[in-house]
Amino acid sequence: MIANRRREARTRIFEGASVVFNGRQSVLACTVRNWSETGAMVRMQDWIALPDTFEVQIADKADSRRVRQCWRRGDDVGVVFLNPGDDAADTVVSLAEARATRAARNHPC
Repeated sequence: MIANRRREARTRIFEGASVVFNGRQSVLACTVRNWSETGAMVRMQDWIALPDTFEVQIADKADSRRVRQCWRRGDDVGVVFLNPGDDAADTVVSLAEARATRAARNHPC
């Protein structure tokens, strides 16, 4: 049996939401499956690479929460909520810069 390492109990929910990043230029549909005071689990529609930090915006709510990705299992992503100021604001990254960063990670020599 897997130990539950969460600090807070999570409530099961089923809410349509969006993952927002890249200076709000990238918006991906997802579903929030559970929620607590400290984090959540979102299910992406398809497997897609996500940045370490991004926003989760529930469709029927006016606000969004800045989060950090903690774990990933297929389309399911566990996130922890960040406090304001914990992470620098999202900046837009050019495609050329993103490709160069990815190439550097894949070929560190």
